Amino acid sequence: MGETTKAKINLKEGTIELEGSESFVSGYLNEFKELLKAPQIAEQQLPPPAHKAAPQKAPAKKAAASKTTQGKKAAPKVSIERFDIHGGNDVPSLSAFMEEKKPGTGNGNIIAVMGFYITDLLGNDNFTEGQIEYAYKMLKLKRPAHLRQIMINEKNKRDLFEADAEDSTLWSLTRTGEIYVSDMLPES
Repeated sequence: MGETTKAKINLKEGTIELEGSESFVSGYLNEFKELLKAPQIAEQQLPPPAHKAAPQKAPAKKAAASKTTQGKKAAPKVSIERFDIHGGNDVPSLSAFMEEKKPGTGNGNIIAVMGFYITDLLGNDNFTEGQIEYAYKMLKLKRPAHLRQIMINEKNKRDLFEADAEDSTLWSLTRTGEIYVSDMLPES
């Protein structure tokens, strides 16, 4: 008991590697004998050994793997992070600020204005995807399906904001983004 039996077989060279109990290895060796005699059968799926039923987990993994490669991958869930959107004293509400800046329908512009509001008007050092998610919901704007990827694409395309080097969940406006929101919006 506890002894391990090994077998090596490579179909091109006529061998296959197996390791396990003697009954496990011998069961598969009997199945492979036919393959070694007729290489064209090697392309077909191998049946489980006669003495042991095939585990059900292996086909389920194959089915799940093929399912994810065929369909669209779901976007990772972004947790909402609340912040003060109502303003007060010298700070306008987020909706009033969005109305004033008129960013249009482009996600890059909208995110830059939201980021400007969070960092410059509210005084935070940076903003997060969760805060952007919260702002989209509170303003009843159609949120992009893959928010993080949209932010990365916009960062690369227009350099309005960037991810923090140490914590990729934190974002900050670049100087270009600050100038764009403060001086160039609303566009004439």
